[in-house]
Amino acid sequence: MDSTITLEQFPIWFIGLCVLAGLIGAFLLYFKDKTFKEASRRQRWLLFPISILRFLAITAIALLLLAPLIKTRVVDVVQRSIVILQDNTESVRLSFERGDSSQLSDALKNINDGLSEKFRVETYHFGDKLDKGFKFDYDKKLTNISQSLDDLGNIYANQNLAAIVLATDGIYNEGSNPIYSVARLDVPIYSVAIGDTTPKRDLVLDKVLHNNIAYLGDKFTIRVDLSAKNSKGQSTSINIYAGNGTDNKITSRAVSIKDNDFVHSEEFILSASKPGINQYTVTLNRIKDEITTQNNRQTIFIEVLDTRQKILLLGASPHPDMSAIRQSLSENKNYETKTAFINDFKGSTKEYDIAILHGLPAQNNTADDVINELKKSKIPTWFIVSSQTSIPNLNQLQSLVKINGSNPGVTNDVKCQGVEKFTLFNIEKNVIKTLESLPPLMAPFGDMAASPTTQTLLTQKVGNVATSYPLLVIEQATSDKNAIFLAEGLWRWRLYNFKAYKNHLAFDEMVSKVVQYLSVKNDKRKFRVNTPKTLYGENETIRFDAELYNESYELINGPEVNMNIYDKSGKAFPKAFTKTENAYELNVPPTSFPVGAYTWKANTTLNGKDYTAEGRFSIAPIELESMQTTANHRMLYNLSDKYGGHVAYPSNVSSIVDSIKNNPEFTPIQYSSFKTKPIINLKWLFGFLLGFLAIEWFVRKWLGGY
Repeated sequence: MDSTITLEQFPIWFIGLCVLAGLIGAFLLYFKDKTFKEASRRQRWLLFPISILRFLAITAIALLLLAPLIKTRVVDVVQRSIVILQDNTESVRLSFERGDSSQLSDALKNINDGLSEKFRVETYHFGDKLDKGFKFDYDKKLTNISQSLDDLGNIYANQNLAAIVLATDGIYNEGSNPIYSVARLDVPIYSVAIGDTTPKRDLVLDKVLHNNIAYLGDKFTIRVDLSAKNSKGQSTSINIYAGNGTDNKITSRAVSIKDNDFVHSEEFILSASKPGINQYTVTLNRIKDEITTQNNRQTIFIEVLDTRQKILLLGASPHPDMSAIRQSLSENKNYETKTAFINDFKGSTKEYDIAILHGLPAQNNTADDVINELKKSKIPTWFIVSSQTSIPNLNQLQSLVKINGSNPGVTNDVKCQGVEKFTLFNIEKNVIKTLESLPPLMAPFGDMAASPTTQTLLTQKVGNVATSYPLLVIEQATSDKNAIFLAEGLWRWRLYNFKAYKNHLAFDEMVSKVVQYLSVKNDKRKFRVNTPKTLYGENETIRFDAELYNESYELINGPEVNMNIYDKSGKAFPKAFTKTENAYELNVPPTSFPVGAYTWKANTTLNGKDYTAEGRFSIAPIELESMQTTANHRMLYNLSDKYGGHVAYPSNVSSIVDSIKNNPEFTPIQYSSFKTKPIINLKWLFGFLLGFLAIEWFVRKWLGGY
């Protein structure tokens, strides 16, 4: 540490002025002053030393006015950093079936102890992400070497990192090849190679490819990819079971292994017969002398959606219109249609999503109970008027259209004409043109007017005269969705559509669009809880979002929201939502629940009223670590060679310690820095000045001065 005194604000020659000021002050005070004329010779001899004190005091004060600085050079010696990066994944644990796990932990601790004398050693472990410290439980489900090295590059950028010691088997199943993804690192990488590179007899269920979602009643495909090493002449079977066990076998297929390096795929077509999240277990039968069977099994989850809309097609009596509508709806697998007649109908309308009433209310059966139940249950209803319809009762039971002056049995032959201002849903212009070309239908005679709360898709055209009378009217209010078609003879449209165009596209499009619009339900729930998906991997965070609305349907988050998550045995795990800006959220860590199916129920209370929401989710296992059992040491050699390190095995890690300790480039780094502080901050300096002036004052007083 070296210190010097400098002047930052004034040139150096100002010091001479300070000395001059001291000389002048002392001279005037002691050599021009007549105060000590009568002093004795001995006393006068004392004037010279005290004049020096006055000179020093004046000079020092003048120098302090120049604000001199003390500049100190500080040298810091910083040790270089060494990072030891440990693979803590399941593939490493599987390799210990042929070795001792303690050998690796001892080897890494020896590296740590051997390098700590000369370096600052930092330890990390990784799976799919980087974590601080060593950990030897080998429970990580994914290996991402490249991401971990990239993270180290970010952490130790410009921080004197000397080298990285990477202990891994070289197997990675997430991220890119580490050789090409660590360009930011410019330090040697020393590898501790774990595992066995000798291919053993092993049968591996590599992949089970499938769609995550299927629809009830559909078929879906599962593709099974398998591979086998050193197993020529052996045979196995691919088995698919429903559920997590092996009790309910769905299908099985034998496979003969023809080569020592064998790859094979099989496809299975299954039926989606059960709605909800369906679990399937795919297994391979063990072959003789197989090294492990942990990679012979995979569990998959497929969510089967029951999106079918149940449609009640209820008529006053048999009519070809009903057959035409049913045939049109049968083209869509999402619709399940039941046909019935009012005189025989004994069921409840509550089990249906949509009702199509043909000729109802009829003149001989007004169907008041059925229609009132539909209105009470807010089930969307599509009225189709026929010659059997009781117009007075129809006017009372629906508010879409009012028909005045109509007499039973009196009809008009009408064609249709599209309305351009219709906006409730999109329908192609060529579909409207096709409908306009179809034969006339029979509409009731009379004056007709649509309600202001509706929109008209088709109007009536009598002969060549376009009228404003509605033909197809749809409710546009958001609370209740209903529709009415004011004519019969739709069967003619469907037949003529096929005769003229060799398809039923225009007719089917009209029916489908109306039913689709009616089937969309408005969510008026005041308490809603959603999760972005129902199937999570076992390493994923399970997320929930909740919304609570007041009477004005404004988002609020005053009350507390809680949730219970239930496992298959019914055990409850309580959770509490946290509040966001105006809603709620809940994030459940991936380690909270094991693999399996779960249900949940959330609840809250607003203004004394309880609200609940329910749902379900499943957690699927991640089995990638058992898919590859042969260590990839070639990658480690390439990686270390690229970055100037070398590869060692747990039994001889001392070579890594010696190589790093003896590398002349890894010496400690010296940093020089300068610190400055004003000399006026030195308190002892004021003590000296005060002492000089005090001694001078005392001597002068004694000599008779002052």
